[in-house]
Amino acid sequence: MELAGVGLTSLVGRDELLGSLAASVRAGARLTSLSGPGGVGKTRLALALLGKVAGDFDLAAVVHLADLGPSEDAVTAVGQSIVSALGVTDHHSQRRPVEVLLERLRGQRVLLVLDNAEHLLDPVADVVIALLTGAPGLSVVTTTRHRLDLPPERVVAVPPVTIPDAGDPPERARDSQALSLLLERAGDVGFPAVAEGTAAWEALVELARWSGGLPLVIELIAAQMGALGPEKTLQRLDGGRLLTATARRAQPHHRTLTKALDISWDLCTPEQRLLWARLAVFSGGFDLEAAEEVCGGSSGDVLSLLADLVRHSVVVVTGDGRYQQLQPLREYGLRHLDAFGETDELRERHCRWVRGLVATAAAEWFGPDELTWLARIHREVPNIRAAVGWCVATRTPEAVETGLGIVTDVLRTRVQFFAALQNTTSAWLRDLLALPLAGNEPPEPTPTRMAAHAALGFTLIAIGDKDRGVSHLDQCRALAVQLGAESAPPLLFLEGSHRVLSLGDTSGLPLLRQARDGFRALGARGDAQMAGLILAVGAGLLGPADIADETSAECFEDAERSDAPWARTWALWTQGLPALTAPTYVLHECLPAQIAMGDRWGTTWTVEAGAWWRSRIGQPEDAARMLGGCVGLQERHGVGLGGLVPFQRQRKLAERRIIAAIGEAAFRAAYTDGTELTTEEVYELALRPVGARAATTGAELTTTERKVAALVANGLSNGQIAEELHVSKRTVETHIGRIFGKLHLVNRAQLAAWYLGRSADDPSA
Repeated sequence: MELAGVGLTSLVGRDELLGSLAASVRAGARLTSLSGPGGVGKTRLALALLGKVAGDFDLAAVVHLADLGPSEDAVTAVGQSIVSALGVTDHHSQRRPVEVLLERLRGQRVLLVLDNAEHLLDPVADVVIALLTGAPGLSVVTTTRHRLDLPPERVVAVPPVTIPDAGDPPERARDSQALSLLLERAGDVGFPAVAEGTAAWEALVELARWSGGLPLVIELIAAQMGALGPEKTLQRLDGGRLLTATARRAQPHHRTLTKALDISWDLCTPEQRLLWARLAVFSGGFDLEAAEEVCGGSSGDVLSLLADLVRHSVVVVTGDGRYQQLQPLREYGLRHLDAFGETDELRERHCRWVRGLVATAAAEWFGPDELTWLARIHREVPNIRAAVGWCVATRTPEAVETGLGIVTDVLRTRVQFFAALQNTTSAWLRDLLALPLAGNEPPEPTPTRMAAHAALGFTLIAIGDKDRGVSHLDQCRALAVQLGAESAPPLLFLEGSHRVLSLGDTSGLPLLRQARDGFRALGARGDAQMAGLILAVGAGLLGPADIADETSAECFEDAERSDAPWARTWALWTQGLPALTAPTYVLHECLPAQIAMGDRWGTTWTVEAGAWWRSRIGQPEDAARMLGGCVGLQERHGVGLGGLVPFQRQRKLAERRIIAAIGEAAFRAAYTDGTELTTEEVYELALRPVGARAATTGAELTTTERKVAALVANGLSNGQIAEELHVSKRTVETHIGRIFGKLHLVNRAQLAAWYLGRSADDPSA
């Protein structure tokens, strides 16, 4: 659950309301909407509520909706955002996110916080009512300026914090929540204490009153005081003339927030204002390099100006070192970007930055930084979505080509499999490919459009969606004919993958080999690795043995040379496939590494292959339980193997072997037992020794691996071990993954116990 960079101010004056909300949610309130003006602290309160009661639920998550745009299928986008926030994986392209959620949430107590729902009221309401109806254990909290108007909704108005009354003596003024918060935040930015009874004190009290009790306004005032002091800050706010002499909350809150933002704007230099407005094109955050590339130029030194905006509380630094603008400040910046006449130019720059980022990732992921690239592309999904949305809205041939190139390169990184983004990325490409250009002109055939069909077609085929995959194959073929590119590697790769995975036909193997060689000739190393992997998978499952042996060895050698950790697990996986002359049982090395990476796709395939293996070596009960366990993994991980013909053939062969060994009834009993195992229990079963019990003396470990095991047993972290051995942290992670595989262990605690037990038996160890 990622909360970094959201709550800027302390939660002052909310204890009673927070306690009431917590009691209500714990008692089973189904839908609670926290309503109030912008800047009143709805998000901060919702996050505090989540932190207070999350332990009472099986699952809890915050879902940020502010960055979702109207150009998408909003119901799908809202549902997919919830899927991602909950960490639910689903690789079925034809299932809508709400279906996935209803299946996943069934029988569990779940709390969802849907933040900033006001611009998507109808789609949010549609998703929420469907989930509440189908998931009795679900509770939803929304933050919104407008209610959803659903039957179970309880609307809770989030009031401003209390402000001093005019003429309050100092001790009473200090009791007001607004002044307390202002003093705290002023102290945080280094403003010295102010003596009571002075002109500065009176200005502080007036500023607290002027804030209207809006925490975001108080945050901005505190930042302004650092430059101006209380009295000049008050003068900038029209001398407090917006105050009324009557009720303390009589002033319009939107006017207060806008005025506070206006003053923050006025305090900025022209260069700072320009950067504030330009930064608003980023969605979901950005780093310094991105800001310099997109917003540099006439705005001056971006690093220095960005530091100034952080001091002004216009931009915040998140826990991972990135930058972010809160939504009211971002909306304000976008309005000024329009006023500067720079919106189109900055959107185009943002698109170019995204285009360059994903192109670099697609070209460079096949190497030691593979996991870093996957994480980076996943983190930048909001920015990628914004860029694709701009391309869709622009509808020029150039913009559509850019959008197609962006999404195609995202798919080339394979992040859609690693992070279960098939639905999201497929929707982007479908929108772009179906888009009529400005003037309703038909799109020209281009290599980019052909590559987009190939990338989407392969993604669909790999998840077993044969029919839609073939549709894109047909369109890819037609474009190739028009372009005179019938031998283009993307088309050969898609055609070969279709024949091997969808049809179980070895005629696809030569096409995959041609695709691999073609990608290599183009310098597309990652694409060549993927073609080589599917070639090795196809040959390893379908034969013949000589091709299986050759291609698996080549695939593994390529991955080893590249030092790409995720690719290595897949290449290693092919070495245990049944069509090889002498398959090697390497799944005990694959599975721990995949678990450590959070790879739910690969772990599912590995458990399935492990069941086939055990059925061949005379372990029918365990094989049956693993087949059943894999069905459970497919449901929980959203990975479908049913549309992959070679997999289905191997599963049927395994079932026949098991039934021949123990009979139909025993097979069904063991299979059913496997379906009831938890994910962790399935992994433990899969990691049991195969055949004769594996040696646990440690003789199979290298000298370095034994040193790593000793340091783990001594309680050192991976970073500390890296320092001790003078290697990289990633090298340590690789050593630990291999140790787990050799010793059939799952976690560090087991490794420590193994080492300490071995030391007790052999003091010289």
